[in-house]
Amino acid sequence: MNLKLQFKRNFVKAFTILGMSLLTIGAAKAQTTVSIAADAPLVAYVNWFELDGTTYVGGSEWGVADLKTVVNTTENTIALHPNFSAYGDGTDPYWANGENGAKVFEGNTYIENNSLLGETVTFEGSTITNTLADGYDGIAFIKILSADYQLLQFLSSPLVTGENFSLVSETASIDGAAIFQYGYSVTGVNANPSQETALGNAIVTAETSGTNPEETNITVDATSELVAYANWFELDGTTYVGGSEWGVADLKTVVNADDNTLILHPNFSAYGDGTDPYWANGENGAKVFEGNTYVENNALIGETVTFTGSTISNTLADGYDGIAFIKILSADYQLLQFLSSPLVGGESFSLTSQTGTVAGATIFQYGYSVTGVNANPTQEAALGNAVVSSGTLSLNEVIKASKMVIYPNPATSSLNIATDNGNIENVKIYNFLGQKVIEVSTAQSSATIDVSTLTNGMYIIKATVDGKENTTRFVKK
Repeated sequence: MNLKLQFKRNFVKAFTILGMSLLTIGAAKAQTTVSIAADAPLVAYVNWFELDGTTYVGGSEWGVADLKTVVNTTENTIALHPNFSAYGDGTDPYWANGENGAKVFEGNTYIENNSLLGETVTFEGSTITNTLADGYDGIAFIKILSADYQLLQFLSSPLVTGENFSLVSETASIDGAAIFQYGYSVTGVNANPSQETALGNAIVTAETSGTNPEETNITVDATSELVAYANWFELDGTTYVGGSEWGVADLKTVVNADDNTLILHPNFSAYGDGTDPYWANGENGAKVFEGNTYVENNALIGETVTFTGSTISNTLADGYDGIAFIKILSADYQLLQFLSSPLVGGESFSLTSQTGTVAGATIFQYGYSVTGVNANPTQEAALGNAVVSSGTLSLNEVIKASKMVIYPNPATSSLNIATDNGNIENVKIYNFLGQKVIEVSTAQSSATIDVSTLTNGMYIIKATVDGKENTTRFVKK
């Protein structure tokens, strides 16, 4: 049984203050590795759903022992079972349906340590055995929540016999993060205690004593065979309306072969001329539009696959979310697994799927999406975009970019660029179609660029300083 997980994405935006744009790429963040030993201070919390697995019913704290999480301090192991305590004596129809349970039960055993927020945290361990019966899923997870317990980030890895797992969260990139949890969960129908032996368990340990599965590394670059698909929702963002294939260009995904980048925009084509009330609501769009640009390669099913890339810049306006994703679907296009990472300017991402553990997996997709209200084309310059590349930044690399000032912004005829401790090697300016309109080479700490011939609107500027590329946008008026 696989639940459809939804993720609230949060992103870093470019900023402009008093007509001067300040470009920086952040220094490397502190890194911490955590695991869960058998003597750790464990917390138990459960969520339960109707038997469809998606209709949420309730949640509450639960006893660790009642969850049937068995701690063995001698062997430093934790045994995770399906839940049997909710079934009771089988007479309560809320929990019992004859000899079987009446709810899908997600039992979470974890540690909460909010002091980890602000760091890059790796949660690791290994699975000694997993004998859970079909229909029961065991995972390791990281959850980041807001102060009012809204889920902001969810990372997970299946518990595979004899294999290590490793989950990495760049917690500082999650806006509003207040609570950090890491641990394990078992999800499936709350079970009749008479079925305990048959339903099995998963035994985990803090020690990374298992094997690391061979991985296939993939990326999306400008030569990839791209597919575009759109889903749209009512303005509440949750009521699904429809979905269909969509042209890559109509989605406004711009492929730049020269720089090996993809530029991802909000959707403007659905709005049309603004006269169709299905898509237009006056000057604004009438649907929440999820535009997906991806590669589909079903030959990867059965492998451990890591999708990597980096975000050169993300200037998407508030209300528009850009992510990298992996989706695994069944033959009838039911979503079985969804992994995502926000597109944060100047940072790389890495998503790993152990596809062989996803029952019924047939279709493997990896790529990017931008979600937000379908937009009026007149708003294109204001709504920004995200520029992504196949290249990645090492987590161990300390990036110390020179501070750079661009002024005036907006600019009419000349744009000045200055840096405090480096040489500007190259400056490239792109329009929002991804077309390069100006390129200037220099070897000084400042430069003045003639932008008088540019048409009015928003532009992306990429400046290379001592080998490091800085990206932001400016307005020509």
